[in-house]
Amino acid sequence: MAMKGLSIQDLPYDVRILIYEAILANHLCVNQNRQPSNDHIRVLHTCRQIFYEAHALFHKYVSLRNDWEVDHYLAYLDSEPKTAPIVRWADVANDGRVLESTPGQTGPASRLYLVLARFVSLEKLRVFNVRHYHPHTTSSRYQLNFEGAMFPAAKGLSPLLQAYELHLDPFTRANPFQTIPSNHIRSLRLSGDCHFRKTPLPALRHLTIHGVTSNAFDQIHFNSSFLNCQLDSFIHAQGHRLGFEIRNVHLESLLAGPGSRLRKLVLLGSSRLSSATIASCLRSLPTLEYFALSLVTVNELRENFILALGPSLQVLKLQITHAWYAVPLFKEERTICDTIEKRILLQHLPHKVVHVSFHSQLMAEHGRQDRWRNIAAAQHISLKIGPWEAEEET
Repeated sequence: MAMKGLSIQDLPYDVRILIYEAILANHLCVNQNRQPSNDHIRVLHTCRQIFYEAHALFHKYVSLRNDWEVDHYLAYLDSEPKTAPIVRWADVANDGRVLESTPGQTGPASRLYLVLARFVSLEKLRVFNVRHYHPHTTSSRYQLNFEGAMFPAAKGLSPLLQAYELHLDPFTRANPFQTIPSNHIRSLRLSGDCHFRKTPLPALRHLTIHGVTSNAFDQIHFNSSFLNCQLDSFIHAQGHRLGFEIRNVHLESLLAGPGSRLRKLVLLGSSRLSSATIASCLRSLPTLEYFALSLVTVNELRENFILALGPSLQVLKLQITHAWYAVPLFKEERTICDTIEKRILLQHLPHKVVHVSFHSQLMAEHGRQDRWRNIAAAQHISLKIGPWEAEEET
């Protein structure tokens, strides 16, 4: 008797909604600062049932990658005015140009600001570079005003965003919070040639710094620049050879101020942090649940930061490489491997996920790799051996 295949109509309604949410979440993933498209809308045209069930969810998000899409979406909003108040999440491409029409008078080169002004319920904004089709203008005089091109101060109120993310190329200049209010921001991502000034962020809980090339960040002190906020997560990735490198003083100021109660700490491509400073910071984070460290060694490496991990930790990700001009520290790295085996894998601790990446010869020694896999299976630990940094969400 032939088995009949399941169709989406055979699934419970709650399961179908979860599938639609997973489709949208997968579509929204950003890879190498490339802005997602609006292709998720095509799913709505699969069948009438999917359209009626997923329509409200999928229309909460819109992506505008160039002025051609902006103009078409403005025309769509004119024909469907009820759509704009539904939008909660927008991805936009912004080149920051503001034209000088007459002396003392300026206006955005793009009509993007007209679209954003209609998103009265906007909660999350992600900003990207314009890749194609820059706005055509008759004026040759313009200035750059990153936020002024999206939210001109004289054109009306700016949205009370809860999440604000910059996914910019290394040398794209940005000055956050010139016109966008900061009081309701819970999640902030900074990138590009970002010039961040001291800003009140009382609601901030999640901070990501990725590929920031502005040298102003070299002098930043988190305990004074991010006043009156209490972070749950902090993510740093150098992201570019000229990107901001987090140093001991930065990490110490983070833990002395807004990061004193972190539950998630991610440090990628770190070559300026000492083992002692990392260990000291971990000891001061009794509630830390997620710790990811990609360490680039130069002349120092100790196992003390492994010993400093607290009992609340559930996810540990560790990757150790060496700088191209430095000698691999095999002896010290071997000690770290032994410490992880004794203190992490063999202990009955709540660690559920362990991802590690060491030099291959160390994992091959005395069958270490196979032994770790067997231990992880017996301890019900999700173990991954090999590079993981590219998969870490930043």
